[in-house]
Amino acid sequence: MRVRSVSGTSFNSQSKNGGFRYTSPAHQISVKRTQINPLEVPNYTVEEASRYLHVGLSTLRYWIIGSAKVAPLSTLFIRDPMLLSFKNLVECYVLEGLRLTHGVSLQSIRTSVEDLRVRTTSKYPLADHQLGTVGNTIYLEDESEPLLELGSGGQQVFKAILEPFLKRVERDEKGLARMFPFTRKEHLRSPSDAPRVVVIDPSVAFGMPVLVNSRISTAFLRSRNRGGASISQLAADYGRSEAEIEEAIKLEEAA
Repeated sequence: MRVRSVSGTSFNSQSKNGGFRYTSPAHQISVKRTQINPLEVPNYTVEEASRYLHVGLSTLRYWIIGSAKVAPLSTLFIRDPMLLSFKNLVECYVLEGLRLTHGVSLQSIRTSVEDLRVRTTSKYPLADHQLGTVGNTIYLEDESEPLLELGSGGQQVFKAILEPFLKRVERDEKGLARMFPFTRKEHLRSPSDAPRVVVIDPSVAFGMPVLVNSRISTAFLRSRNRGGASISQLAADYGRSEAEIEEAIKLEEAA
C-alpha cells in the first residue's frame, strides 16, 4: 500500500507516562469528517511529477515554488516534504500545454492565473476550470456563459474548440476526474496522435499511473521488465497488447 504522511501527527503517539495514547471513536469520526479532498492530497514527488509530465525539474519547481519576487503558479498543500496533489499535477500539465502547444507566453499565463484567483475562490484555478485559448489570450469556460477573456476584464467571446492537449484531462458530474498523460515527450508536439494508454485517476491505485481500465501500474511493469520479463511476456501475462506495455514502460523511463 502506498501511504504518505501529510502531517506530523501520529494517532498512536506515546503519552508522557510511557504508555500509548489511542484515539477515541469520537475523535476518529471527527478526523474522517475533516479529511481533505482526495484530489488535493499530497501524493507525488517533484521527480515523479517531472517524469509524468515531461517537464524539467527546474521549471516544475519554479511553477510550484516561485521565487523571491515571483509567486508560484500552483498552490502546494505542504512543502516539507514537497509533494504535489492531483490538482497540482493537472495545473502543471495545463501550464505545459499552454506553454508548448498553444504558444502562450508565461507572463500571459501568470496574469490569467492572478485574475482567476480574484474571480473565483478556487485554490487551483487551472485544474478546477476548463480553459481554452485563441492566440495569446487565455479564456475561462463558464457553465452558463461563453468563454471569458481574462486579460480584458471578462469580455465575452465565441467559444473556441479546445485543443486535444487539454481534452486529455477528463471531468465527470462532480468535476475533475482523471488525466491521460503522454507516455513520450514527443507526443506533446502532436497530441492528436498520442495514444491514451495510461491514466492517472486518484480513485484508482492511489493515483499512480496505470494502464487504462486496469490497476496495473506503470512502475510495476517497468520493474518486471528490468527484472528480465520481456514486452511480449508482460503482454501475455496481463492480456494487453505489446504496444500498450511498451508505452507504459516508456512513461516510467522518461528523463
